[in-house]
Amino acid sequence: MRKKLQDKMFEVSYLIELFISLLVGVAVLVLSVKTVVDLCQTSFLQQGVDSLVVVLDKAITLAIGAELIKMLCKHTPETIIEVLAFALARQLIVGHAAPLDNLLTVTAIAILFAIRRFLLNRHDMVETPDGLVEIDDVDAHKESEEK
Repeated sequence: MRKKLQDKMFEVSYLIELFISLLVGVAVLVLSVKTVVDLCQTSFLQQGVDSLVVVLDKAITLAIGAELIKMLCKHTPETIIEVLAFALARQLIVGHAAPLDNLLTVTAIAILFAIRRFLLNRHDMVETPDGLVEIDDVDAHKESEEK
């Protein structure tokens, strides 16, 4: 009984995550179109360098939204690190922080890349419809699907 309830709750939470990712996807799509329309306005182009900061802010925010969709749909450490890296890059590029804050942000990005390079071994795990499976188990999984 408890196992069934846990399984149902897991399915419901997964469907909620998919719904949230759909909402974020629609928002990213709508805001992407709005950004393109804003870029085409002549008053926007006459603002100078400040308009570049606005465009970078919008573009990186939209990229973070797209990465968030991937993170909600695909639960892997790689996607989480990518979302964090984009968020930190946005803070570094768009934010006008103190030099110490910039140093800490660059250090955090370097740590994320080190984690991705040395601690995560994507060759050990493969995503299947049944979830993440170790490579040794992939052959057994394919054989069971063929039967």
